[in-house]
Amino acid sequence: MAIIRINYDEGNKENLGYESVKISYGKIGERIFNSGNFVKDWYDMRKFMLTELSKTEPHFTQSSSVDHFFMDGASYDSAYLHIIDKIPTLKYIDKSDPNYLDTQHDIYEEGIEFFVEENTKPTWVEFKELFK
Repeated sequence: MAIIRINYDEGNKENLGYESVKISYGKIGERIFNSGNFVKDWYDMRKFMLTELSKTEPHFTQSSSVDHFFMDGASYDSAYLHIIDKIPTLKYIDKSDPNYLDTQHDIYEEGIEFFVEENTKPTWVEFKELFK
């Protein structure tokens, strides 16, 4: 099982002090993504997870540090990668719908979660271009 963590100054709501995204796998495997840009680090971690670890790791989970990062005030929105007719597409939750957890569950249950800057909605092509 692989475990994803976010390293930051936990509990400091004034300045989260983001440091890195870390994924631990196997008995002693570990990879740290620490460009200083959370969106890029999460993207790079997901890419590594999908292209490398999915061959050997059957399960992926997130430590509580991922939830705490957002509960402490990290200002990013979720973007979910879906493949529609063989075309990668980012989908976003419409939180103006008071029942979005029920009405839009297919977006977050069937997609792979990435993060984008708050209040932005890039396409998959635009999103990938950010990290070239």
